[in-house]
Amino acid sequence: MPRAFSVAALAIAEGGANAVGAVRFTCAEAELEVELVRVAGYAEGFALGAVAAPVRFGVPYTAIRGLFRRGKALCVALDPSACSPHNCFVLARFEGDLPGVPGVTSPAAMEAMESAYRARLNARMASWIAPAPLGVLAAALSPDYLASGPLGTASLACLVALATWLALRFVARLATWGGPPSDRLRDALVAEMSSRMGFASERLAASSPGSPAAPVFAPRPTPLGERPGREPRRGVEEGIDALPLRARVLVPAALAVIGIVATMAFVQRFAAPRDQPPAERQAARGVGQATRGATAALLAGEVRERAEPSFPHCLCDRADSPLWRAGVPILSLLGSTGPDDGAGVIAPILRRDRADDDAESEAGAGQGDAAGEQGDAGAEPGDAGRDGGAARPARGRYDFELAVVNNSGAPVSDFRVLLTFARRDRRGERAGITERGLFWEGALGPGRAVKWHVEAPGTEVKIEPGVTGMLDGETGVASPDAFFQLTRARYRVVRIHAAMMLAWLRDPRARDALVALMPAAPAEEAMLGRIRRATADVIPCSAAVVEGRLRACLFNGGVNPVRGVTLREVAAGEGGAPRSWPVAATLPVHEGVEVTLPLEGSAAPEELEVVPQER
Repeated sequence: MPRAFSVAALAIAEGGANAVGAVRFTCAEAELEVELVRVAGYAEGFALGAVAAPVRFGVPYTAIRGLFRRGKALCVALDPSACSPHNCFVLARFEGDLPGVPGVTSPAAMEAMESAYRARLNARMASWIAPAPLGVLAAALSPDYLASGPLGTASLACLVALATWLALRFVARLATWGGPPSDRLRDALVAEMSSRMGFASERLAASSPGSPAAPVFAPRPTPLGERPGREPRRGVEEGIDALPLRARVLVPAALAVIGIVATMAFVQRFAAPRDQPPAERQAARGVGQATRGATAALLAGEVRERAEPSFPHCLCDRADSPLWRAGVPILSLLGSTGPDDGAGVIAPILRRDRADDDAESEAGAGQGDAAGEQGDAGAEPGDAGRDGGAARPARGRYDFELAVVNNSGAPVSDFRVLLTFARRDRRGERAGITERGLFWEGALGPGRAVKWHVEAPGTEVKIEPGVTGMLDGETGVASPDAFFQLTRARYRVVRIHAAMMLAWLRDPRARDALVALMPAAPAEEAMLGRIRRATADVIPCSAAVVEGRLRACLFNGGVNPVRGVTLREVAAGEGGAPRSWPVAATLPVHEGVEVTLPLEGSAAPEELEVVPQER
């Protein structure tokens, strides 16, 4: 007695199927047994109705009305009069995993079918829930250069939602197909059912000596347009036909949306209206006028180039500025009286003795006022008092914040700062010496700052850092990003130092840091003015007096050429007229010219700046 052939499969909601879930098909000797292990009724527009327990029924092989493949799925249609309501199945993911007994399913195979059925349900549910929120979120977070305007934003949202839907549907299909073993079991089931129905292949007929011969069908006619002897390429056509109708509609729609977004990006990037150059505007008026205008422009440029003197080229790393003329130390010591003090001046708080107040009260009105002014400012050694003797020096104390910034490119570990406070006695000698030691344990990273609060008596202070030296090629310098982080420090003096270091590095963010420091206090105007001049597009550098003449390099760090500038001296104080030197030269972009100018007097300018001639 021949044994039964049993295969478990997953019924999916495709085509005209009216059942979804895990099923088992057994090819018995007399009939086809169908077991509904976990099946739900499927119909478009109706709710699912699942069976409560496994149901098994048998149908004769003559009740099989359809047996064909659709892609990787196997479609089985049974006569409705033989079984109802589940009589149309689209089967995928075939299982039969008992070793040594092919075609017999085990309980583990049925559990795998149920797990695949649940995974497919979850993926299909996610494919309908997730696309819309993800599309809206992607459109809300997309930058303006990717999609701008209502149409671009809506197109991006639709594209992301459609891509998400297709991806989740693809995941559902991956959870459905079982791979090559499933395909082999599917082919084996088709062969077995065909044999039971009497449509045995030649191979099966040859293997069964007593079986009747299989019918011989006529060969398939050659399609028109095909050359004789050449097999038609049916793989691509069958693959396209195997796709469901919704996929065949949505894939072109997705490609259309991608094309629309790509076209919009291309038009926005390359077809945006731009200002026409003068030659193009003249060409729009007429070819003759454009030709004459272009010729005149070329002649004018040639005449101007001949009129301009020729200067040697040069380069500048940074502007010449008193801020770093002596070099930049490895550790910068910055003092302030509070978070909002950016002057960087450490001054004592002076007080007067009671004996000085009594002397002022006994003096005349005019003399009392003068003595009071001297007492407030702090008397110097050798000033005469009321009795002709030496006046007592003023006493004071210090109360300030001291910040230390590591400017180098390497961390500084376990460093000390020694502060020596003192005052002057009647003979002008130092007295009342007090020392304060500050210690930082650990490593202070590049571009990082640390702060102490210091209090001590005295009228003068000497600060000696434990790490000395200037920045050079060995120590390196901290990155511009580290100094840019310091522009958000709490103390204003540290923020000003960070802006100065960005200007020293010629970082374009120095201008933003400088704008954030405005408005400036009167004591900070000189410092911020020097930083502003060091961040200008055109800067002077390598200024020196050679044989009574001023030699300097004028470097253009902007994005446009500069034609005609004035090299001007920055006045150190009021009352002095600054010197200036017009330079009739064209400064190319990111290049400099070396100029040699007459110098009035032998003193070299302390600071220079380059301004356009129209200013």
